[in-house]
Amino acid sequence: GNWMIHSIKEWFKAAKPNPSTADVCLQIGCHYEEVAEMSAVLNYDVEYMLAATALEYQMYYSGYLGAALEELSADARVELLDALCDQIITAVGVAYMMGMDIEGALAEVNRSNWSKFEGGVPVFNEHGKIAKGVEYTPPELSDYI
Repeated sequence: GNWMIHSIKEWFKAAKPNPSTADVCLQIGCHYEEVAEMSAVLNYDVEYMLAATALEYQMYYSGYLGAALEELSADARVELLDALCDQIITAVGVAYMMGMDIEGALAEVNRSNWSKFEGGVPVFNEHGKIAKGVEYTPPELSDYI
């Protein structure tokens, strides 16, 4: 339940205690990247457009994308929050309907994410994205499908 979302949020707080607009853009890019991966698995043709959008946010956030984020109105921020909540809910729904153990899998991915840290400290790549450090162990998800 909420403890898992709290744990995931704590991971982000440990990695980026004071996120900048550039960090927000990078995270949006990562989100698009995951949606692109889902589209690729499902053989849906929008994968290349989503991947390009992900890269645009991840690499070119200093320009108009960052400025647009900084200028979001309160109403737009509410709409964005609603969309993010709906994405979490629909992701859980897809996993449920396909007979997948989303709670167990999410805990395993969270465990793996924490293993990216080295000595409790996050490791970043040249673009500021959290990288896989020497202590990283990938998630093993086969037991959850």
